[in-house]
Amino acid sequence: MTDILKKVRPIRKDWMLTLGAFLVVQLLFIVLDNSSWSPFKEFSEGGLFDRLSDMKFFTEWFTPYKTKEFNLFTVLFAIIFLPAAIMSAIKDFFSRK
Repeated sequence: MTDILKKVRPIRKDWMLTLGAFLVVQLLFIVLDNSSWSPFKEFSEGGLFDRLSDMKFFTEWFTPYKTKEFNLFTVLFAIIFLPAAIMSAIKDFFSRK
């Protein structure tokens, strides 16, 4: 009888959690950007994040948000979370039997 039972695959996948967290952060950024309130204080003058957020890429080219810090963190989160979620989803899709 136990040989007949198959191992149940979990409904909640790692890539779904990663993608969901990324989307929740983006929704939070949209709400905060529209309310003109930023939880980020100005970065220290001449610091790494200050120099990165003042780059032309974040001020002119990639501007989904009015706040330049949100643009910077969106790119950082996309670089960190999306490749891991995509690779995990591809592995999950092709490992089904």
